[in-house]
Amino acid sequence: MPASKHLSLRNLPADTPYSLRNLRLPQVTVSGLKLPQVGDGLVGVDLVIDRGEIKQFAPADRGETLALDVDLAQAIVWPCPIDCHTHLDKGQVWPRSPNTDGTFNGAGTQASAESARPAYLEDLSQRVNFSLRAAYAYGTRAVRSHVDGNRQNFDRSFNQLEALADNWASRLMLQLCPFADIADDRDWLSHLAEHAARPFSGVLSSFVYDIPNLDAQLDVVMDLANQRGLALDFHADENLNPESHCLRAIARAVKRNRFEGSVLVGHCCALSVQAPDDVARTLDLVAEAGIGIVALPLCNAYLMDRHSGKTPRSRGVAPVHEARSRGIDIALASDNTRDAYYAYGDLDLAELFRDAIRMMQLDHPVGDWPASVTTTAAKFMGYAELGSIRENGPADLVIFESRNWSEFVARPQSNRTVLRAGRPVDTTPPDFSELDCLGEFSI
Repeated sequence: MPASKHLSLRNLPADTPYSLRNLRLPQVTVSGLKLPQVGDGLVGVDLVIDRGEIKQFAPADRGETLALDVDLAQAIVWPCPIDCHTHLDKGQVWPRSPNTDGTFNGAGTQASAESARPAYLEDLSQRVNFSLRAAYAYGTRAVRSHVDGNRQNFDRSFNQLEALADNWASRLMLQLCPFADIADDRDWLSHLAEHAARPFSGVLSSFVYDIPNLDAQLDVVMDLANQRGLALDFHADENLNPESHCLRAIARAVKRNRFEGSVLVGHCCALSVQAPDDVARTLDLVAEAGIGIVALPLCNAYLMDRHSGKTPRSRGVAPVHEARSRGIDIALASDNTRDAYYAYGDLDLAELFRDAIRMMQLDHPVGDWPASVTTTAAKFMGYAELGSIRENGPADLVIFESRNWSEFVARPQSNRTVLRAGRPVDTTPPDFSELDCLGEFSI
């Protein structure tokens, strides 16, 4: 990525205007501006940045060239991305709580045992802070993290995470999402909803599975959310049972309760093994209800169809193409990180997007799929001002060395530059050895 003799990406000024020329932005991240298409959803742009804000857009090679100038040589540039489904409270515990068989049931058993450890609360803040530092280094601007509704330690967990959200607020927005079991009683759901109404939340979540009184329980959750003006975030159909229709039940509940808040549903793996007519019926209801879907391809491919000695056939990928053809908004997100539900991951949304392109065939064209980790994900979190690039908006950008999607997917994007308020930040993720001091760890 050659820079002009005037300036480099390493010494961009804090208080003097400078120009960035010959960028390639995903068009979906730039609203209301007519810019020249350069292929597969990318547009050519020149920018002027002044005191941390984008002050001028122009077609590539037609913008103002200031005395301080960098030619980005057609590099792809994103707004800082948005991760709208994670479980930071569970994360970074693999060395002491491995899921030795890699199955979904094994994950649930191990995660339950982990949450009962004294160390779980003792090192919670350190583990989550480690994850946030990694996400920040990769360029992420906002993260939604579910917070387990474990009756023994939820309040203490949530209080610790609120303190972290406050500490990180100027750098990365951490949105906390109290996470219930759909079978929980109303009193406990109400307790979680009260926490969801606090400043760093605004959203109530529930793990939904087939229970005899599912419709009634969904009505309770929606009633509590309506009373407090909350958004809803569900986990549904995280299995390969063709008879699992929890997403359909959620869509019906939204319509039945006339729920007007934002509703996001994650996983939706069961739809990958259902008959096409069944899938179409469910997705039609989802579209009518105005529900969004977040796919978690890495975690679900890790868990689904895992049997010792057997190569997996069904990877649990949500039917994102069929959903989007109906106008349903789709996001992609990290989900779990180095815990019983997913042994890997580092909260790097560029890595996630590259893998999703390959796994889910989000290509030919890539088109506006970058919205799934930028504008659409920001919309789901209620942060409309994030995930896009606009005049007078913050110069929060991720600059890659790739010039097209083939180059972007072909190689790890390790040499990216992350700008926050127009200034480069350290893109070195924290070293895993920092976690060696945590209780009962072993490498």
